[in-house]
Amino acid sequence: MALSTVVVKPDSVTGSVTRDGVTSVQTFTTSDASGWWEASARLRAAARSLDPDGAGLPYADLTGSTFSRNAVMRWYGVQPPASDSNVTQAQQALAAADWSAPEKKAELDTRVHTARQAIDALDERAHLAGILTQHITDKPDEQTVELAELAVPVSNSSGLTRNEAGKVGISDALQAYGLSLPKTVGELRNTVRWLTTVLPPPAPLGNYSGLLGRTWAPGDLSIADKAALAAVGDTPTDDNSGDAMLVLLNTGGILDRNTPEDLRAQAEHFISQMLSDPLVLLLGDSLAFDQRFRGASGTRQLSDAERKQWIIAAIKLKIDPQTPGRPGTIAGYDLYQPGNSGRSMAEVRADLEAHLKQNKLLDPRAAPLVAHLLLASAAPEFLVRGIPDTLRMGSPEWADLRLGVMFAERQGGAGVSRAMSYAQVMALSRLDPRTPEEAAILDNYGMAALLDWGLMQGVYTRPADGRYTPQMYQQAKEAFDAQRTQLLQALNHFNVALPTREKRAIENLRHVFPDLSVEQIKALRVYIAEPNERRNQKLSEPVTRPLVETYMTGDLVEGRWMLLTPGQALPKSPTRKTPFDFNQGLSKADQDAIDANVRALNAKIAQLPNVQAQLPAEVDTYLANLKQGLSTVTKRMIANLPLADRQALELGKVELFALREQVDGVPTLDQTPDQVEERRGRKGTLIRCEHLGVIRYFEVFPDKLLIIKRDDLPDTLTLGGELQNDTKVYGRWAPTKTKLQNGLEEPFDFLAYSSDAVPRPGVKSPHVIIEKIGDTLPAAPSTEQSDMQTVVPNSFSSARTQSIVDRIMQGNFVHHRDTTLQLAQGKLPLEQQRELSAHRDQVLLGMIPFVGAIMDLAQGNVVEGTRGLIIDTVGAVIGGAGSTLNALFKSTKVVAPFGAKAFRVLEKGVSVVSGFLNPLDGTADLLTGVAKGIFSLPKLLNKAPTPSLVTTLGSVEEKMRTCLGVSRVLNQPPPAPSPAGQRATHNGHNYSVPVQAVQIGTYWYATDPTTHLPIGTPLDGFKPLNATAA
Repeated sequence: MALSTVVVKPDSVTGSVTRDGVTSVQTFTTSDASGWWEASARLRAAARSLDPDGAGLPYADLTGSTFSRNAVMRWYGVQPPASDSNVTQAQQALAAADWSAPEKKAELDTRVHTARQAIDALDERAHLAGILTQHITDKPDEQTVELAELAVPVSNSSGLTRNEAGKVGISDALQAYGLSLPKTVGELRNTVRWLTTVLPPPAPLGNYSGLLGRTWAPGDLSIADKAALAAVGDTPTDDNSGDAMLVLLNTGGILDRNTPEDLRAQAEHFISQMLSDPLVLLLGDSLAFDQRFRGASGTRQLSDAERKQWIIAAIKLKIDPQTPGRPGTIAGYDLYQPGNSGRSMAEVRADLEAHLKQNKLLDPRAAPLVAHLLLASAAPEFLVRGIPDTLRMGSPEWADLRLGVMFAERQGGAGVSRAMSYAQVMALSRLDPRTPEEAAILDNYGMAALLDWGLMQGVYTRPADGRYTPQMYQQAKEAFDAQRTQLLQALNHFNVALPTREKRAIENLRHVFPDLSVEQIKALRVYIAEPNERRNQKLSEPVTRPLVETYMTGDLVEGRWMLLTPGQALPKSPTRKTPFDFNQGLSKADQDAIDANVRALNAKIAQLPNVQAQLPAEVDTYLANLKQGLSTVTKRMIANLPLADRQALELGKVELFALREQVDGVPTLDQTPDQVEERRGRKGTLIRCEHLGVIRYFEVFPDKLLIIKRDDLPDTLTLGGELQNDTKVYGRWAPTKTKLQNGLEEPFDFLAYSSDAVPRPGVKSPHVIIEKIGDTLPAAPSTEQSDMQTVVPNSFSSARTQSIVDRIMQGNFVHHRDTTLQLAQGKLPLEQQRELSAHRDQVLLGMIPFVGAIMDLAQGNVVEGTRGLIIDTVGAVIGGAGSTLNALFKSTKVVAPFGAKAFRVLEKGVSVVSGFLNPLDGTADLLTGVAKGIFSLPKLLNKAPTPSLVTTLGSVEEKMRTCLGVSRVLNQPPPAPSPAGQRATHNGHNYSVPVQAVQIGTYWYATDPTTHLPIGTPLDGFKPLNATAA
């Protein structure tokens, strides 16, 4: 941008941009994907102080002597002239203003101090995290750290007491952000994660529900208000093109000029464009006036943001009069229904848009915009940027995504998650709680997601009344923990390298050479001690060899070798002085030293086991563990299939098949098992399922973590290839009729079945033979099938899934034992050893399902992909509030797979959580009332939390915001003093909600808990406390 043209507003930056010689004015906002919110944290803090009205702060050149007249006037609280005709009025206001008044000076000083504190806090957090990061590099979590004596610099605006060097103790510095002094490396890593976590600024229009709270609070619309607003504009427009309110979505021809894809991708921009139209704002003012609405100022004079909220509420109520309903439900469409399990979020959104198009009042072209408006509050995870196509509804990663979104929305403000990327949101779900109370809050955030996950996974069925029970919450948590435990075990198995003869030999040698390191043992050599044997040794057999290699080959026997340390010279006979000096042996001293060396080595050799005999058992253990790990991830892939496919596999007839290539030119009678095995495609297995007359095929690639549904295969497969008559001459004049088994061209990518290659769609492979694996799994009885059609199977834990997986692992396991044993022996080329090692790394990476951001640990570079990665953000680059969360990938430490940190209750916090969590409403709204200054318990079937407990947790939640640098106290100037002559407030209840209210004329208005000014529409159910008591 040309700096001279830059104007900064609270949520945007505008300026002239020149590309390819063409100059245009562009605007970037804190809610788009430009990265402005990450880069502008310090600038926005300063702008809040210098431009309190948010009208726009122009760039000022440091070398210049001029500044915006209007900006200076707004700084001093004088309204700039809107036109030339208002100049005289502005001059009079300036003349009358007393800028030197103490109260005015104090107000301006407070603004500057608030901005300075916010900026300094960003710098302090970045610097503090950088210092702490130096103490965790390459250290295990359990290692203790001593930081008590560490001192760090702080800013001049800090309230902490500094020493003579301008520093404070690390404990005090951390305490300022609500963090305690870490005692272990693991705690230190978590501390750095909290310090480096960054949230976007609050969205200008929140989650588009500024007037539509799920539980009523001052400023929200009442039930009667909603009904009245939903009825506005029921009369169609003259051209009969739809509802008068909904046609606003085409303001300025938005729908006419843009494709559905553009509307969906840039919905935020187009909605803002529509709401900023002067006529639309005027209509919003009119709607509010009709309902006698008072804004945040306590008057009928509304801000643009308040006018926009009225338009949004009218549109949303037109589409869904029950909004906001149960989370995940929009206009009668249940996003979290079990039928959506296993589907991508894009597919589910497409279904939602199709459902919205059925509304006859809505222009079908507007469905992407309306879906955006409604999803922002009902299911904001759908609007996170960069969600991978491979993320499936109902998967643990999806539950983690919802947890991260809830964390962002509750900590940073409604709507902030829309400005975040998938990786940024998922990083939030990995933060460890620091206290039992924080654990309770994080569990509260993830409660609804965990319950919906349990429903989609078939852990329980949906209750008739649609309300979850505490028992279901316990079931979901136990099922989630069970999956997590098995996947953790699988991860551990994948993280173990193939045992090799060399590794086993070195481990055995370390027992007899306890004082030597691995490298020192590798440097040891042995030398044939007997001179006559040395003279008779073949030239191909060296007389000096590495100790490790000699042991591996079985040649390390007693009485034959002497040990040579690095640099030790070989024993030599005395140099002949004449040609007739024959048979001069070693001196007695040298020979005695060699004999002692041999005896010492013999004693060690006697303690060594036969390394070649050890290896088969270790390889068998390795393969068994790998088989168990791949079984677990295969079950997980099946559990993440769409519901109809899971039902078919659970209830239908299932057959499994393996693929191999033909053995060229060898009769069937002469084919050896090794020849057949060599051509076997062990990387993939084909599943055929027949259920209710529908045939489904699935290609399963366990070590690629890939399952592909095939809709293009014939109902019947050709098994065994085809037999061809042939004549073979076994001896002279003895021709014999034989049969050759030839493969056919089949619609499979055999390269994917026989290597690490990813299957390519549409590929056919020649000479392929299909063979059945094991017996057929029979279909469930017809009566049971009809009863089970509405049941969601718990596929991960079902006996049928286990049977399918067992057949794959027993009949077509990815590694053949003999081949693996040969590799472990070290007889295969080095390149093949490296290939298997690299493949093991890829299996490990695939097991770590942080979908959409894969860290290639073997190579150390970041790539985007389809399998997941859960990362520890400790080594992230520290760049202050302006740094983005993509710095997470700068330094990476693999931790437990999905859900290992999410949805768990700390043991010390069980009593707190049990009194707080009750998931009957499927929501996490109990703390919302605390933030708004009210508290109203929902109707719970189980033990309800006490108001004091929820209030306590509300204060803990605010401390978390302080730690993250998003506390309202830190980032906002103090409110202006209440105007003189403020009306007296009265305590009472608006229906069941306790509220303070003021009477204006014949109407009662609730007061804003912060400003104590009247806000919202007139209360239609208010009873003063004395009237209530009476």
